[in-house]
Amino acid sequence: MRNAKQVSWSELRVGLFVLMALGMASVFVFYMTQAGQFFARETRYVTYLPDAAGLERGAPVRLVGFGVGTVEDVGLSEFRDDPARHAKVVFRVRNTYAEDIRSDSEAYVTTEGLLGQSVLELTRGMTGAPIPPEGVVAGSRRGSVKDIVENTERLTAELRLLAAEIRRDPKKYLHMKLSLF
Repeated sequence: MRNAKQVSWSELRVGLFVLMALGMASVFVFYMTQAGQFFARETRYVTYLPDAAGLERGAPVRLVGFGVGTVEDVGLSEFRDDPARHAKVVFRVRNTYAEDIRSDSEAYVTTEGLLGQSVLELTRGMTGAPIPPEGVVAGSRRGSVKDIVENTERLTAELRLLAAEIRRDPKKYLHMKLSLF
């Protein structure tokens, strides 16, 4: 009878084969989920923005629309008195794109689609010097869905006031021509 502690060569080969298959499947899943970019060399940058507008750790960083990195950290900045720099965003960009991050580049938060995930968008620097690792990329505020909603609410409130005023004294407005063009 065989001893329980003895393993035959064929059983050992089957076990090694199963381990290799699991390892290969893990590597495949790792690269298919883009976590394989973990091994890519990256450069770390910082930007300061008026607000983070839903930006979260792990959000994509895009350079003129192309995915080039990820957001590492988002939080309040040390610049309490500067409204243009209330939020601090630390992000990483793959080294192959670091040459395009220059002193005339800008970082801003936008969304993917109308109601999509917030992303950090970078403009491609043209004439400035490349920003060194750990350097600061100028932040700016661009229009967002939130701004559109706020402006629509403000416009609606003004139109309500105008309509109420016209109802109050319609003769005052009879002589006016309304034209959209």
